[in-house]
Amino acid sequence: MTIGSLVTRTFGVGLGLLLLSGCDVMQAARNDLASLGASKPPPPAAPVRKAAPQPVAAARPAKPVSAAAAADVAAAPTAAAETPAPLLTGYRESELRALLGPPTSVEDRPPGKQWRYRNGKCILDVQLYPDVETKQYGTLSYKVKSDDDTDEGRRLCLAQLQSRIQAGR
Repeated sequence: MTIGSLVTRTFGVGLGLLLLSGCDVMQAARNDLASLGASKPPPPAAPVRKAAPQPVAAARPAKPVSAAAAADVAAAPTAAAETPAPLLTGYRESELRALLGPPTSVEDRPPGKQWRYRNGKCILDVQLYPDVETKQYGTLSYKVKSDDDTDEGRRLCLAQLQSRIQAGR
């Protein structure tokens, strides 16, 4: 065996090993690309915890209240004693007209319109919009205002509106 033949064989075996290792690298790269392109499964959802019911506090016995303190509490205005706002949403035009009478003024505000009721210092603005299916106008919102723009004025206007609604029913 000559040196040339030995070099040729060594070179051939080395080249063969290099090519075989290249195939393994190519296969690994192909697998990596395939795993990147595949959609990953969503992460597992966190378990939903339900709120533990809060224990109801035991009722405490009422403390005796002096007559003077009771009179002070009764005289103080409270939010619970205020006139609740009437619910005027969900009415059709005809129902609103039957309930409150004809409006003082009507303004077109596409796609809807605004009815204004004015009674003394009180103003009621009612927004009406057409129903998509029936094309009839109905109330979606309203606002009660007073000329003096105070909380007391609005409270009086709400009471006046409430009595007007009760009288109309």
